[in-house]
Amino acid sequence: MKRFASVTFDAVLAPVEREVAARELASAGAAVTSWNAAAERTYAAVTLSPDASLAPQPLPGGRFDEPPLVVLRIVPESARRAAGLAEALGGPGRPAGIRAARPDGDALVVECEPAGTGLLLLLATIDAELATAPARRIEPLLPFDDATLTAFAGAVLGEPALDVSRLLETHLEPLLGSAT
Repeated sequence: MKRFASVTFDAVLAPVEREVAARELASAGAAVTSWNAAAERTYAAVTLSPDASLAPQPLPGGRFDEPPLVVLRIVPESARRAAGLAEALGGPGRPAGIRAARPDGDALVVECEPAGTGLLLLLATIDAELATAPARRIEPLLPFDDATLTAFAGAVLGEPALDVSRLLETHLEPLLGSAT
C-alpha cells in the first residue's frame, strides 16, 4: 500500500527552490506528486517509498506530515463572510485538528489533520458558519490520500467500516499501469 505525506513550507517557493526541495525529498525516499501555493505558504504532496527516511523536519523551513494534511481554500460567495469563517475555523473554539486558518485574499486557507477533524465535520462547520449565505467554493490545495477519501465516503454513506481496502482505485492502479 502506498504511503502519502505532505510538506508545508512557510514561504512561497520559487521554481528553483521547489526543484531543490524535490531533490532533497527524493534523496530521502519521497517523490513530490503535486505543488500548490496559497496564503504565503507552499504545499507539496508526496508519496513515500517503503524505506523513506524522512524525519519530522526533512527540509529547512518545511514541516513534514504523515498522514498528509487536508489543505482547503474556501471562498465564500460573500467576501465579508470570510472573517467570521476565519474565527470559526481558526479561533479558540475551532474544531480539533485544525492547525491553521489563514486569510488568502477574499478566501480562507485551512490546514487540517484528517485524524483530528474529519472532512465531513469540516464541511458541516463551514456550512453552519455560512448558513445565511451558504454559497461557497472549496478547492483542495493538495490531493486527498486514500484514507481521507474512504473516511469521507464512509461518513457520507453511513458506512463507518469502509476502509482503504475497499477503495477501487487503489486496486486498479497497478492493473492500469501494466496495461500501457
